[in-house]
Amino acid sequence: MARELLVVYQGPNGIRRTLPAEQIAGVPLAELHEVWKPSRHPTQRSIVTYWWAATTRRHVGCRSLDRLATAMLLDFHPGVHAFSAWSAQLVWRERGREHRMVPDFFVRTAAGTTIVVLCPPKTGPSARFERGLQVLREACADAGWQPAAPRLPGTTALANLRWISRRRHPRFGDAEVEASLVRAFAAPRPLMDGVETCGVPRMLALPRLHHMLWHRRLGVDWNLPLGPESLVGPLGEGEPEALRAPLCVERR
Repeated sequence: MARELLVVYQGPNGIRRTLPAEQIAGVPLAELHEVWKPSRHPTQRSIVTYWWAATTRRHVGCRSLDRLATAMLLDFHPGVHAFSAWSAQLVWRERGREHRMVPDFFVRTAAGTTIVVLCPPKTGPSARFERGLQVLREACADAGWQPAAPRLPGTTALANLRWISRRRHPRFGDAEVEASLVRAFAAPRPLMDGVETCGVPRMLALPRLHHMLWHRRLGVDWNLPLGPESLVGPLGEGEPEALRAPLCVERR
């Protein structure tokens, strides 16, 4: 058991604060800015990048490409109302030494639950990772959070989602064009067939169609490569499990 388990975060006013884990429950960590950022050594082959989240209209930090994919899946999921990266640091003492760990994402769901995501190393779980996960579980028990690990879909579904995510920004929304597309795809039909017959120029219709797929206003078979012959229609039950539930949440 970790001793003196504390949570460090940066409040809305930019001031760093530290609270015991059992007192942190009311702090909206999924909506706060980073309290920590990774530093990269020249000998490391890691990548640090940022995902612009349509959910919050803010950038979310990612320490690897797998984490970038996880951020995309969280942004795509309608049950996620807010999420952030590196917005809290766990600090504890063990055997006379201070230890620190930063979870990858804090997520707030539509139900108001806080989920804390810790992504395993690409090389597989290590003793250090397992110890950090154990401490995270202790913090979750104290704070009323739920720990979770990411669940990634297959290569094709991920590539399809990455492609349509390029049109996730609100500027690609257009109620009038979308109404025409809803009528055109009232029953499943090939993508370009519907685009060409919806009554809107292709250059306007296609980006709006991708925007609608991102927001789940229309559906597609994500397990097949997205192309002109892809069947598009009302949202069905064909989504891969990882798109419907991008996190493996531990139940207490």
